[in-house]
Amino acid sequence: MCMQMILTWNLVLVEKGLSNASLLETYTEERLPVIVAMLQKTTDILKKTIEANANTGSGDDKAWKLGGALKQLGANYRWSFIVVDERTPFVAWQHMATSVLVAGAGPAGLVAALTLCQNGVPVRIIEKEQRSRVGQRGAGIMARSMELYNFLGVLEDIQAKALPLVPMRIYKLPEGVEPITTFRLDEAVPPTPATPHTNILMLGQEHTEAILRAHLQKYGCHVELGTELCSFEQKPEHITAHIVKRDGDQETTETISCRWLIGADGARGIVRKSLKVAFHGEVRDERHHLVIGDVKIRGLDRKHWHSWGDMDSILIMLRATEDDDTFFCFIGGQIDRDKVVADRAELIRVFRVGTGRADIEVGEVKFLTNYKPHLRLADKFFDGRVFIAGDAAHVHSPFGGQGLNSSIQDAFNLSWKLSLVEKGLAKPSLLNTYGEERIPVISEMLKTSNELFDKAIHAKGDGSTSEEAWKRGGPLSQLGVNYRWSSIIVDERAHPEDEPLDPYGVHRCDADIVRAGERAPEAPGLIKVVANPEIDANHRQETTSLFRTFGTSYHTVLLFNHSNGQLGPITALLKMCPSWAIRSAIVYPHDSPFCPLIDGFNLAFIDRDGHAYTGYAVRRDMTIVIVRPDGVVGGIMWGAEGLKQYLTSVFTALDIDD
Repeated sequence: MCMQMILTWNLVLVEKGLSNASLLETYTEERLPVIVAMLQKTTDILKKTIEANANTGSGDDKAWKLGGALKQLGANYRWSFIVVDERTPFVAWQHMATSVLVAGAGPAGLVAALTLCQNGVPVRIIEKEQRSRVGQRGAGIMARSMELYNFLGVLEDIQAKALPLVPMRIYKLPEGVEPITTFRLDEAVPPTPATPHTNILMLGQEHTEAILRAHLQKYGCHVELGTELCSFEQKPEHITAHIVKRDGDQETTETISCRWLIGADGARGIVRKSLKVAFHGEVRDERHHLVIGDVKIRGLDRKHWHSWGDMDSILIMLRATEDDDTFFCFIGGQIDRDKVVADRAELIRVFRVGTGRADIEVGEVKFLTNYKPHLRLADKFFDGRVFIAGDAAHVHSPFGGQGLNSSIQDAFNLSWKLSLVEKGLAKPSLLNTYGEERIPVISEMLKTSNELFDKAIHAKGDGSTSEEAWKRGGPLSQLGVNYRWSSIIVDERAHPEDEPLDPYGVHRCDADIVRAGERAPEAPGLIKVVANPEIDANHRQETTSLFRTFGTSYHTVLLFNHSNGQLGPITALLKMCPSWAIRSAIVYPHDSPFCPLIDGFNLAFIDRDGHAYTGYAVRRDMTIVIVRPDGVVGGIMWGAEGLKQYLTSVFTALDIDD
């Protein structure tokens, strides 16, 4: 009946000449999201009813409860093109069934979807492959990625499955048994209070993706396999995407209306191509192509990354994986790569010739491909309502383990900003900073990975240059990646950068104080202040850390060395933002004689071990530190004026005034 009424009044206005025919477009625009939401709701009720009957035989009362949303009193069209609301400056299309469509379910797409889900933004994530991909591929997990995985709540699962990076061992040919040299690829760096994750972990990309999918499912979001984005059109307020679902020989088509589209569909994906975004770069010479994959191997220990030969002859490299008997392999040099991939006998022959050993048993081939290294960078990362991330925006060699790690940083950077826009807290102009921040970092990363690739393919089989060619760690940990030049960064303590000077933090040293735009240091040993410590003395000693305080769906405001006279303007500014968008905390020095909870702040900590004051280089002056949802220091300021500058640059849809 509602549908008939809406269509009827639209038709009447058009027939009376009071509106043109374009008004009729709002019929579908307004009703389709409501109907989709209604179908989802009724489907959920049906599932609960079936499950209740199956479990009890008589049904569960809760499964049959109606009312609430089913009364349809909450149905609305707040997103409609013809609705005007001057009281709410910007209202997202909150009741559209899909706010964001993510095309591609690799690490970038999965991290984007998970971040959005944790922010309460409706997401669909599609993947054209009918089965999840297998293989190690992007296996190296850098320290900065571990921090991001920690914020997403997936790090424990990653660590439980991952392996440490083992030393590389170069063998003498032609026998291939005697080691020439053995060395670590990354120096063992002990963790510190500020940097708890320091050394590389190795986990096959298929397992990383499986962990991310499992966490995504907790939010009711499932990867739609066998679902391909075929085309899309941008409208002023939404995207119309056309997809095809394949199940064996069966195909069905669907048209999706969404507010935003994230293309995480790889270097050959349709999103960047449809945008006609230039993809500058090159494909490496055929001599530098490699066969890579996962093969079951017996006869080698799992404590080393084994290497024989070089690219001038035959290069064989084998690294044990987290899966029993499965080794990741690099095969290059003077070989017929297509034949090695297609013919098992040729694969075995190349192994025997390249290693000089007959005792290495080649078993099942899990995954094998002819890899052609490309080095490319898109000249922009978004156009209107469409974004690209990960391999869709940049591709490079696998040497150095920067690809997957850079991709998930793309996704995280974009998604927290997109969430603020969808929640109505920021205007779309905030999204301009996605490319502003990420492109300089990726440009530097491409230079680094290209240099590593050149060193690796020119390394000599006698081991003389291998250690230098395969040296990892340092800036490759990505702990130095920063956005100090960003237009939304506020730093009253250090001189801001007008342009990217060192986006990878190559020239940064441990003695440098933290600056706005850099990763936020960890600080363990924080004692949580409670309201009535006399009643529960044990409660007062409950400890936590800053990493446990930060979150993907809110900014964290830390206040050091405050004085009561300065609190009024600060708390007034914080109250202008929704309580769920800001988590604020007073951080008291360890020797503070009086540590009260203060109205207007969510938390209060005593910095028992001094790690917060040391890590953030706080001395005697009052200091405010703002940490973004991606664990980056967004601002360091002395008082309310700097705080206001940051809040107004990020929460652009709010009327923030002092």
